[in-house]
Amino acid sequence: MNQANLFEMFGLTEDVASEGKFIPRRLKAVPDTIAELPEKTEGERIAKVKAVLKWLMVNFPTSFSYSGGKDSSAVLGLAMAAAAELAAAGEKIKPFAVLNADTLVENPRVHAVTKGELAKLRAWISRHKLPGTVHVARPNLISQFAVSIIGQGSLPSTPETKRDCTVDWKSRPLSKLRKAVLGTNDVRSGQYVVSVTGVRYIRPSIEFTR
Repeated sequence: MNQANLFEMFGLTEDVASEGKFIPRRLKAVPDTIAELPEKTEGERIAKVKAVLKWLMVNFPTSFSYSGGKDSSAVLGLAMAAAAELAAAGEKIKPFAVLNADTLVENPRVHAVTKGELAKLRAWISRHKLPGTVHVARPNLISQFAVSIIGQGSLPSTPETKRDCTVDWKSRPLSKLRKAVLGTNDVRSGQYVVSVTGVRYIRPSIEFTR
């Protein structure tokens, strides 16, 4: 597929295409009635997030990335509460998947906690008869720590050198699993999966040193 076809697929103008720039196209946005909900108090913010998630899960197949940390746990908890409320109201929810990456080198206690949370999540989905599934992605054999370091003589990944662990142990396995569970995106025809994860807006690091 040439560049012109790619720009056409993502709805870019000829002027943008001729300049060789990529500008993402906004495919859909939440209705103004949701976007304009108040968010001054904690209760208002929670209600607004749940409203956004409800709109999302009614309109799109959704993939939730879950690591077991604070951010992804908060987002997933709100999403599952929203889904249960939708189901109780008789609303039809699009299929969704919760994806977790098992790097195979995690601390055993952390791994056990995450495994237990995933079991609770499966029970919640079953109890509320939600159209969701829970899956665990693992790196392929050639990318696993022991094979890579011992078998191939690679150096361990560090923030200062390379980030193979993030790509090979998490990103690629999760992407492959998402496609297997929810299908491949076809933006041109309007068929695509919305991926959801938690992002934290933190204060300056000095706040954490006091």
